[in-house]
Amino acid sequence: MSTTHYPCDLCGRPSGDDAPVCVSCADQAAAALRQVSEWLAEDLVTATARQTALGGRSGGKPTKASEAPLPLDLRASEAATVLRSTLAGWIRVVADDGAAGSLPADTLQAMAAWLAPVVQWIRTRPYGAEAVDEILAGVRQAVRAVDRPIRYVPLPQACRAITLVGQTPVACGGALRAVIAPGLPSDGQVRCEVDRRHTSTVAAEEAERRRATRVRAHLRTA
Repeated sequence: MSTTHYPCDLCGRPSGDDAPVCVSCADQAAAALRQVSEWLAEDLVTATARQTALGGRSGGKPTKASEAPLPLDLRASEAATVLRSTLAGWIRVVADDGAAGSLPADTLQAMAAWLAPVVQWIRTRPYGAEAVDEILAGVRQAVRAVDRPIRYVPLPQACRAITLVGQTPVACGGALRAVIAPGLPSDGQVRCEVDRRHTSTVAAEEAERRRATRVRAHLRTA
């Protein structure tokens, strides 16, 4: 197999070189890390400190347990712990593997800012797929913990991806959904319900729609 067609261990698309992870998946991890340093770490602190009532009731009246708020949001606290452990662990691995620069401070913001610029290098290492996968999973868990919901919006057009059936090119035709996921790398993606490999973006779909409109206008005036 040509190195340019080596499949990414995470998405299966050609990596463009012999790296275990493609540039696109690495870009998603870098974007996720930037979100941690820019706003997500702070939101986790806020969510963790949120006063959460237990909500237990007895006979329609609040019990003593339900009257007392929890001192922290356990879901956000767990997400922050998992994310901190993930980032700190991969910083140690990358630093031991020869990444240049002094180690960051022991905060989510600093660790994420340290890792983001080296993700494209990490993707070429033997542990690249594991690192990128764990970083993305940790960020996804953190985003869910700060109540940033994911929505899927059906789109009117069908998937235009072309596949070969024998020697015949055939349009996929699957239903498309736009992903609305503020703070997540998947925000703005357009996914095919038939084949997840046929993933595009809202911007790309809009550009294709404008191109098709120009072609039709040209044909009408030709």
